[in-house]
Amino acid sequence: MTYLELDAVFPYVVFAYGALVSFALASEPLMRIARARLPGALVGQLTGHRTLALLCLWVGALWILQNLWLA
Repeated sequence: MTYLELDAVFPYVVFAYGALVSFALASEPLMRIARARLPGALVGQLTGHRTLALLCLWVGALWILQNLWLA
């Protein structure tokens, strides 16, 4: 994989991480299942990543738009 291919794929990975974690944290049924099945420390770690997920969501979206605009 060349750096050009990696540069084309990586923004989607960043955006997907932000979207998935933000969706999971915003979905009350998913959080209820997580609290029931996962250890409390892991749920706390996931909740602590809320800011990182939102940042990745915005940065990934802007990065994708920039790549589409300049392509």
